[in-house]
Amino acid sequence: MASILEFERYKTELNRQLLRRIGYTNGLHKIRRFARVVEYLYPVMPTSVGVLAQVIIQEENKRPEEPGGSDRQLGGKKYAIGIIEVAQALTLLEKFGTKIALSSQGYACHALNQQRDLRKPLDAFLFERIVQSDGECVLNILRLINEGHTHFADIGETLMKRFLSLIEFKRKWAAANVNDRFSQRTLSALLDEAQRTLEKAIKPPVTGKSKVDFFYKHTVNPRLEWLSDLGCLDGDSGDLTATQEGKFVLEQIRVLGGWNENFVFLPLDPWLTSELDLPGIYPSGADANFTWRLVAATHASQPLPSQLLQDSLSLLDKIKLIYPAVKLVNFNEADALSLYEVFAAMEAAEGRVLAHSEFEQSLKELVEKFPSEIFKLSKRRGRGLYVALKKFG
Repeated sequence: MASILEFERYKTELNRQLLRRIGYTNGLHKIRRFARVVEYLYPVMPTSVGVLAQVIIQEENKRPEEPGGSDRQLGGKKYAIGIIEVAQALTLLEKFGTKIALSSQGYACHALNQQRDLRKPLDAFLFERIVQSDGECVLNILRLINEGHTHFADIGETLMKRFLSLIEFKRKWAAANVNDRFSQRTLSALLDEAQRTLEKAIKPPVTGKSKVDFFYKHTVNPRLEWLSDLGCLDGDSGDLTATQEGKFVLEQIRVLGGWNENFVFLPLDPWLTSELDLPGIYPSGADANFTWRLVAATHASQPLPSQLLQDSLSLLDKIKLIYPAVKLVNFNEADALSLYEVFAAMEAAEGRVLAHSEFEQSLKELVEKFPSEIFKLSKRRGRGLYVALKKFG
């Protein structure tokens, strides 16, 4: 069983996975703006949050108005810092002390941004990031729209009630399925904290004007736009319906085992449950490559396994094209996870699922078959990719 120290080490990630909900978004509506933040950071990283906020303000104010968007210029740093915080919640950015830089997923996003004529893979990547970081919020909103809820206040009120039910569902799951008492208490404490935070946000004030509707508006509306931008919703505000793609996503959740009478729920990350020796909340095997299955479902009602790994030479050629965009700046080692994220997004955009474990095995085989090619690919920046791939040896 995992030790107390191991639980403490993964406490933040476990808390995020137990209730995947970024929280209050302060009206940050444009999902592709977070992909642009990656490009603003790339030339100046590592840097401080304050400096990056100034860069975002300057660069975003140069851009033409987006269809259906506002032409209001960004002013103070508060809104720009909010953009950064959501980008961090999507795990595109990460902090090293006082400095901020790209994460593995951030480098993958940068690589996809370079494919300027291909919008579908970038959108697939962003949808996967949303599911990973905010999935139980966004997907339950999608379900509510599909059930006929349309007004933000109605959606918000019903969503919060379902979240409280979801917390209780996971609390009962932990009590019934987690045998170790310390693990059980830890999970229960994290869920209790999540419930207190939620209840505080939706509790009407004793006196004065209620801020609950304001909270619902700024929680629900941005996610409605994210879902619309990514093709899961159609229509105007107040008259939204789930698209066929959105319905495919909901059906895929039902097939995989995440459908409750009142809400949808997501599995814990398989790696995390393995590290902490926790039982799965989904049926056995259904949580493998779960988020990419959902993303692929937006392009095919029955996602198919990827064929990318069948030809080693072809895979090597594709890595050669992508690798310059995922090399770590100021480091000598490329993060092979970035490569996986890029290829998984490209495959999902075509309705196919690239298995992470199989991709890792293919990287190991590439090192064994083509060591000189791998070394030449990265020799200009030290050992680079070669070292990263040797991790799998």
